[in-house]
Amino acid sequence: MFKISACGWSLTGEPMEVLRRVRGAGFDAIDLWPTGWRGIAGPEQISDAGLSLACAGVSTVLSPPGTGLNALAGADAGRVLPYFSGAIERAGALGARAVYMVTPDIRLPDDLFYGRAMARLADSAAAAGVRLCVEPHPGRALATSAEALDFVRRVDHENLYVLIDLGHTLITGEDPAAAVRSAGGRLGYVHVDDNDGRDDLHLPLFSGVLTRGVAEGFLDALADANYDGGVGIELKPTNPAPLSALVAAREFTRGWEIRRGV
Repeated sequence: MFKISACGWSLTGEPMEVLRRVRGAGFDAIDLWPTGWRGIAGPEQISDAGLSLACAGVSTVLSPPGTGLNALAGADAGRVLPYFSGAIERAGALGARAVYMVTPDIRLPDDLFYGRAMARLADSAAAAGVRLCVEPHPGRALATSAEALDFVRRVDHENLYVLIDLGHTLITGEDPAAAVRSAGGRLGYVHVDDNDGRDDLHLPLFSGVLTRGVAEGFLDALADANYDGGVGIELKPTNPAPLSALVAAREFTRGWEIRRGV
């Protein structure tokens, strides 16, 4: 069975209240952003809520102006690394198995410096006991799963992986099952969501262009690859009844598991 996690930013409210709502809905794992760690002092507060921290997004960190993701692609990337390393270390201390980062929001004519920066952050993640995953995103430096996988292979760090977002493949026109098969052992984490095929709306499953056949093919590919990195359900809190939508996505996946016999 897959480790299914509710992405905490799919809901609004104070962090501890979000933890209680997620657990009350029957989840046993949650994903968090650094901005969602406010009020969570340590891993015991997550475990006391009956949850584990499956993955943490560290794309956005508290840092001075000019030291965001784009700075990682420059010759002076070293000035921003401590902020991202600190977030990665905090995620590891809270019990995360994986962390992920989207890429700079500009296309890069040369990703040498970005590759070096990500290798150093992969070192930090390894020291914290977590996988570091690169998430491609339409319109960003690495737009497709294929581009992210090529980047990860060129960096050639044993602790650098790809995150495949099912919703993003609906926008880029990639076959999500084929993306999973191509990634193989470099697949570190998965997000599932839906959209209109144009914008990254993070809609509930099957309320946009996603079909059940495509979703089941994606899950089949994960099972065939013996994937064990976890599945995060990522929705927007502006969706109607977002908690119900999280549960519906989980139940669809559990139903597939029963039919598949995994």
